[in-house]
Amino acid sequence: MPASLLVTSYVNPDLDGVAGAVAYGEFLAQTNQENTVAFIGELHQETKFVLNYFSLQHPLIIDNTDSFDQIILVDSSDLAALEGHINPAKVIEIIDHRSLHETDKFSNAKSQIELVGAAATLVAERFMNSHIVLSKSSAILLYSAIISNTLNFKGSITTERDRFAATYLNNIAELPSDYWRQLFTAKSDLSGSKLKATLAGDFATFSINNNRLGIAQVEVMNVKQLIASRVAEITEALTGLQSDNSLDFIFLNLLDLETGTNYLVTSDLNTQALLSSVFSASFANCVALNNPPLMRKQIVPLIKAELELNS
Repeated sequence: MPASLLVTSYVNPDLDGVAGAVAYGEFLAQTNQENTVAFIGELHQETKFVLNYFSLQHPLIIDNTDSFDQIILVDSSDLAALEGHINPAKVIEIIDHRSLHETDKFSNAKSQIELVGAAATLVAERFMNSHIVLSKSSAILLYSAIISNTLNFKGSITTERDRFAATYLNNIAELPSDYWRQLFTAKSDLSGSKLKATLAGDFATFSINNNRLGIAQVEVMNVKQLIASRVAEITEALTGLQSDNSLDFIFLNLLDLETGTNYLVTSDLNTQALLSSVFSASFANCVALNNPPLMRKQIVPLIKAELELNS
């Protein structure tokens, strides 16, 4: 009996993780490798929008991976993001795009770590290079993930490979040129309790040189309005996350999807000092402008270098 194979991402995956895993599961199936695509935790609001907007099948949600012999991770390569739910010894393959990763802790896995804007780009390239036909539903997911991760190609993480993959995917998906605005508008709804839920939902912790760091990342339109009206709510939620997770440093990386503007938000004075040192950021009312705009995956290695330098 062949080993049962799970294709998944980190716990509470974002659109890139879901899209990449779903499409890679399709790729494996087309190359006669039986697999199951499933996820642990809650899908992000943006992912649910894409699935519902195009009436795509929602992926399987599971409580644990005990019934699988082998696991492939897409858009994930560090143990903390797995929250103890996935045995690293079962992982046989990793596809990710972060410069800071822990592939050395997955002793049985072959890894593809390449610094592109989205893991979705790496999966799309598997289809392109193998001349395997991609379904329209997977093309929609992968294209949406690239648009999201690269901030519609405005983010500094964007590469020509992302642009090329997106063109290939949209030749199949056939989405209108203003689709990004629909995607980002849906992602920007932080009304009422959605703000706190979004902060907690896209929150990641890191252990660096005996320091515990927490970073929430939110990507929305009309960031200036959000800051002006709700910065107190943001800092209160961050303070709660800092206490709950026993963190030395915490902040929100806030990106404007329309302008590409990047802000750092924190009321913690030690974190403000750290970020001021790393980015020459100047805080006023708990907010600092960061230029050029950076995604969390780009920020973490810079903070790591700073903490190691001063250890």
